[in-house]
Amino acid sequence: MAPSRTAQVVAHTGSLPRSAFLVRDAAANEQSEMPFAALSARHGRPLKVAILSDFTRIPYANGAAFQTRFLYQELRRCGHQVTVIGPNDPEASPDELAPGTIALPSIPLKSYPGVYIPMPLEAWVYDASRWDFDIVFAQTTSLLLEFGVWLRKMRGIPLLCVNTTHLAAAYDVLLPERLAKLGWVNAGVELALKRPYEKLFSSIYNNSDGLVVLSEGLRSYWRERGVTAPIHVIPRAVQPEIFDKPLGADPYTHLENEGDPAWRGARLLCAGRHTREKSQDRVIRIFARHIAPVDKEATLTMLGDGPDSDLYKRVAIEEGVGDRVFFPGEVPFTKMPDYYAYSDVFVHGSLSETYGNVLGEALWCGTPTVAFADGMGVTAQIKDRVNGVLLSPGKGGVTDEGADAAFGRAVLELLADPMERARIGKGASKLCRERNSPLAVQGRIADAFRHAQDHAAACGLRPALDGPRILQWLTTLKHFRTWSTVNGGVYLAGCLRPAPAKRVKNQLHPQIGQ
Repeated sequence: MAPSRTAQVVAHTGSLPRSAFLVRDAAANEQSEMPFAALSARHGRPLKVAILSDFTRIPYANGAAFQTRFLYQELRRCGHQVTVIGPNDPEASPDELAPGTIALPSIPLKSYPGVYIPMPLEAWVYDASRWDFDIVFAQTTSLLLEFGVWLRKMRGIPLLCVNTTHLAAAYDVLLPERLAKLGWVNAGVELALKRPYEKLFSSIYNNSDGLVVLSEGLRSYWRERGVTAPIHVIPRAVQPEIFDKPLGADPYTHLENEGDPAWRGARLLCAGRHTREKSQDRVIRIFARHIAPVDKEATLTMLGDGPDSDLYKRVAIEEGVGDRVFFPGEVPFTKMPDYYAYSDVFVHGSLSETYGNVLGEALWCGTPTVAFADGMGVTAQIKDRVNGVLLSPGKGGVTDEGADAAFGRAVLELLADPMERARIGKGASKLCRERNSPLAVQGRIADAFRHAQDHAAACGLRPALDGPRILQWLTTLKHFRTWSTVNGGVYLAGCLRPAPAKRVKNQLHPQIGQ
């Protein structure tokens, strides 16, 4: 008889994982029919696919870049020709770029080291004859979207957009923390940025052949803002080759003090890029005020890095838990399964997620999870008391305090009940594998590709490249002017916040072409 999963883990690591890291059914992830392979039938040949991305490499952990990697690899595996188009990253080495990558001129976003903004600053970008694709998949939140619309109008190429950022939350972090707390400043941002940007993006999406969103909440959000183009709800895939690999050793070595096991109590894990819209500071305050006073040995590990890491460290000290909140930094993506498996509860306070990759990963791994209902990415993934605990986030003031207290109680109840943790972890892994397997996500994306091609044909697109030269000039001027103006404004806005210290990552994560 083959050894059990638990026996294998003990033999490999010498200790047990804490979460409900389940025995996996290998057959559940076998792909008998690849939906991407079937896309070739319509053309009688493999597709030529362009992926517009804000990243030509993966400088730090982020869901959009990892999903670009998944899409690039799966399409290539099925024989399609895939070209990643995004901003030039001067820090990228040749081995970090996927074969066929086209790097556009760019400028740095100073408030986010490692992020570059694509700009149409060289003549070759305007040469419509050089761009030959069957479909453009625009997985970008920058005005690189205008490039996709231009290709659709100039060449008649179907365009499928992806909304990867909840814009309303992103505006809040453009300002320094002190200014962001002023009501009149926020009102000005609302008037000057939020509404115009939402109107602009709605117009772009309506000039496409479809919009992919990651939750039903976002479908409603964009419908309310006037988007009439077809909208497809498609979750992000979790990659079994990384998250079903054999577990490694317990990675929580930061809980030891010079070899002395200082903390053997409950382990809470919060993971994600450290930026204010993800509300990790709220998680720290909940831990300090509602969990740490009750469970004297519990610790909170804040995995990740970002422009607000120093702020979060100050919050932990100010709240009196500086010695119980740990900041290991950003770790290799391939090590994430170990962090989920050896934690007791995953805690997630963000209300800004279009999806929330870390949440999906934790659920896949069977890690009991407590989170706030956001009506978007989190709500789409968690069914309360079935595969996690989902709580009301409050509506400001006293209601927020009550929500924080309820969050703390939910964590403590899970910590006190191993059987309930195991039950919820089992439900989490089961549901996530049904919804987020590569085969399931491939099928939905392949359907969206076909619908986008049908939509473009039904619209009767007439490529401007086949028309008068003046029409071509006007089309190019219209879209590239907006692209330059808006992305230039984003660059200037990025100068408002003090730039965080640059941290060298040394290729922590597998790259798009790897």
